[in-house]
Amino acid sequence: MSRLKPEQKIIIAILAFVAAIFIVVQLFLFENSGADVPTVVESNNTAAELSFVEDDVIDVIEQASEQVETKLDDAQSESFYVVQQDISYTEHAPHPWELVEVTPAQEQLCRDMALEPLSYKEVYDEELQANKRVYSDYYELNIAVLHNGKEYSVGSVYGKKTEKWILSNINRHLERVYESYFNWLGAENLFKTPINIKLAINQTQYFNALKEHGAEESAVVRGVYLPWIHQAFVKIPFNDKGQILGQPFMRTLVHEAVHAINFIQFGYMHRWLQEGLAQYFTHYVDHAVPELFLDYDEWEKRSGSLGSPLTLQELIYPSDHWLEDRQALYATSFAFVQYFSELPEPKNLLLTILKTENTQRCSSLNKQWVESTLDPENLLYSNIQSWFDHTVIYFSERVEEYKLEQKKALPKQ
Repeated sequence: MSRLKPEQKIIIAILAFVAAIFIVVQLFLFENSGADVPTVVESNNTAAELSFVEDDVIDVIEQASEQVETKLDDAQSESFYVVQQDISYTEHAPHPWELVEVTPAQEQLCRDMALEPLSYKEVYDEELQANKRVYSDYYELNIAVLHNGKEYSVGSVYGKKTEKWILSNINRHLERVYESYFNWLGAENLFKTPINIKLAINQTQYFNALKEHGAEESAVVRGVYLPWIHQAFVKIPFNDKGQILGQPFMRTLVHEAVHAINFIQFGYMHRWLQEGLAQYFTHYVDHAVPELFLDYDEWEKRSGSLGSPLTLQELIYPSDHWLEDRQALYATSFAFVQYFSELPEPKNLLLTILKTENTQRCSSLNKQWVESTLDPENLLYSNIQSWFDHTVIYFSERVEEYKLEQKKALPKQ
């Protein structure tokens, strides 16, 4: 190989210097452009907005993960070897199914938690000719990005637009959770929830954060809530371009936030009910008309080709075998909560369970009592099967009914 001439060396040195200046300028612009980047890619297609079931399209919040890690490292003023982002993103893989076995220490931790009633003010209602309570301030949401043991605001890392998108969407879904609990339990029986979510930008950061609290075995899934410290951890999902996957990210945020809300309202719940409620409220992230539940293809995908829901007994008394078939338990839990939520209040026996959990929040309910309460006449399984056939098997008919109802509701011209 021939040696470079002096003039060639000078040209290369100049080009390298210019490239270095360019990189420094870009980093400076990135540091000061939080209000301008990134953007949320969303469809403006009117037909899509009016769809009765939204397509499972991945919204993308544009942000290069390499830039974020560089920015965080600069903020710490120290060198750090960045582990390659884990991009093996898959559909929801729930953490291991566990029986509720509360230790005395965990029970005491639950009892020692300070519970703050919801704020309200008295407002005169002209129609009722009386004062009524208007509640507000349901929860306090804190979301931070983790990096090398330090925390950063979402806005400082991903920009104000991304932070606004995340907060507006998660707030919309969490207010729906409280509205449902208002109807089911009464606002006077609910408490304000501090919701703390730590975001990890790669698998290493995620694993280390969970390991610190003895939960590293849960690092195989993308979101975990730890009740003994009342803290959720979420690994940000990226595509192969280093961009955040908005919709899957929101599903995980809502799912783990519901766990936090449930722990404040109900304490230690049976796992099937805890996960069923989280799946039920997360369902609103993907579906414009969540009461239609799932079509059969989606049910098969989410349940691991289960066919139809498990029985109540299989749900309440999961054996070790189900540790290897968690999808079936999660899907069935979701189906049971969905089924009861569609019943009129006098027939919704799940409300009895929730009200008891609410008043006895730091203890675990007797399984036999739960079974007899939900299925006093041994008809629940056949009722669930009939509902499943009507809702899932004949999903297309339910869609047509919905379209017809929407058409009738339109103002006549």
